[in-house]
Amino acid sequence: SIDVRLPGTFCICLHLFIVIFPTYYGKGSVFRILRKSAKSVRTMFRTVSTASFASRFFISINHPRVAPLTIPLASLTNHAPTPPGLANKTCQVQRNRPSTRQQDEHQHQQRKRRTGPLQFVLASSFLSWFSKKSDDEDTPESQLITIIKRSILSIQKEEYQKAEQMLHLALKMAQDLQSKDGITYIYDIMANLAMEVGDFAKAEKLFVNVMQRLFSDGFLEDHIKMLHISSKVAHLAQLQGQLDKAAQGFEWTLAKLDEKLKQLGDGNAKEIRELWGITKNWYAQLLMENKRFAEAKQAFLQAYEAYTEIHGILTEEGLTILNNLSVACSNLEDYASAERFLKEAISLAAQIPNLSEAGVYKANLGLLYLQQGLLRQASEFCTFAWRYGKQHKHEETVIQATYCLDQIKAMQK
Repeated sequence: SIDVRLPGTFCICLHLFIVIFPTYYGKGSVFRILRKSAKSVRTMFRTVSTASFASRFFISINHPRVAPLTIPLASLTNHAPTPPGLANKTCQVQRNRPSTRQQDEHQHQQRKRRTGPLQFVLASSFLSWFSKKSDDEDTPESQLITIIKRSILSIQKEEYQKAEQMLHLALKMAQDLQSKDGITYIYDIMANLAMEVGDFAKAEKLFVNVMQRLFSDGFLEDHIKMLHISSKVAHLAQLQGQLDKAAQGFEWTLAKLDEKLKQLGDGNAKEIRELWGITKNWYAQLLMENKRFAEAKQAFLQAYEAYTEIHGILTEEGLTILNNLSVACSNLEDYASAERFLKEAISLAAQIPNLSEAGVYKANLGLLYLQQGLLRQASEFCTFAWRYGKQHKHEETVIQATYCLDQIKAMQK
């Protein structure tokens, strides 16, 4: 191991700006929903207090800049029964709950999905490094670039085994060419591919390899590339349930980014500001897991402001943060704010063509109304969400809406 003066045993890994901000809009990756057996649904809805409401999970769409969040609608003790026929669709497990082998496997599979489909793009700096060598398409360097491009295309198509094979071939070529930068770049792609398929141990090993190479090139721990790294590894720790390690990493990274933002003028701060927002969003998710809802709300607000000032408001990532803000407010029993954020997400979603996840927000709003005992409003939004999910063949919207409608029927008996 290498001492990089990060807190504790927090190790860092590379992200070379190549795959730091992948863009795979519209993939529609969402998380499954946890349903648990408990008391009678009818009993649970006799009061509108949070503690008596059946536990539900808002679905958070998985986006590259806005990592996934699956958080209970509120901190609840009672849980709704699994709707008939949907038992095989549950795969989210609470961390602190004793689990069976099958539940552990479900949790492992759910965490694997958190990284979401990665869509890689070649960095211009990497291509320019090779173009200086030769413009001849038949040179070994150009052949290496072609193989790397094909491996990236395979990753985009989720042909992971094929991508892995091509990357190993590219690595051998880069080693034969003694291309130091090329080797580092390929290791970085391989590490991110390992994260994509859920092999976190392999990803960490590869990232450490890349980290060692960067440090040998003279990179310092507070270099912007290293801050990208520290943020990503903190998120990796979070995905593996290492919450203390993740908290250390996020807090260290945010402190360094704050320092840099103070040092730089507005013209040079865009990239740092974006990374700050990404890290804030991930940190907010961690705060939610630790039930620090008020702090999470503030972090989500900061992340949303940073993201939208750079990318605007009409993005799926921005809608995801609004959804997560609603979750935080719901846990704080601030239902007015929770409703406001969800309605804003719904309004913006209507302006994004062919957004299949729009139904998720409708279902979530229906569940929010259901939590407050507002059956008419809940029925309206969940019915719309169910039809929308069927029309767009969006399974998670249908599951979420079906659950809501089942609860409404149970209350009306």
